[in-house]
Amino acid sequence: MLRRQIMSGLGVLLILVTAKGQVQQSIKGYELYSWKVKGNWHYSLLAGTNRAKTYDEIMSRNTERIGSEALEGELKKIPKGEEVFWKGDAPVGATRSATSKGLDLKHPSRKRIERIKAICERLGIKLKLA
Repeated sequence: MLRRQIMSGLGVLLILVTAKGQVQQSIKGYELYSWKVKGNWHYSLLAGTNRAKTYDEIMSRNTERIGSEALEGELKKIPKGEEVFWKGDAPVGATRSATSKGLDLKHPSRKRIERIKAICERLGIKLKLA
């Protein structure tokens, strides 16, 4: 009995160690948001859900990445074959917080979009503009 508990505990520990640093696979794909501040593009990559995201979730310092290189680092954590839906606007009904006032979620230029699409293709990720 004790041996079985120890083996089960080691199995769980092995799974946790293996998963460290990897993004969990999302059942609903991922949502990508972008906005521009003082000439720099900011991105937020969130796991897809059935509920609309809030501005605070989207623009959180924990999920915000500045620049294409930082975004690429986040995209590398997503398993191959996943879908990323790049939202061109905030979810319907999302309310702005005091810190998000004046910031508009939007897609960047076609050139920047094509560059990020190429990164996704190289990583085996399906990027869809929404």
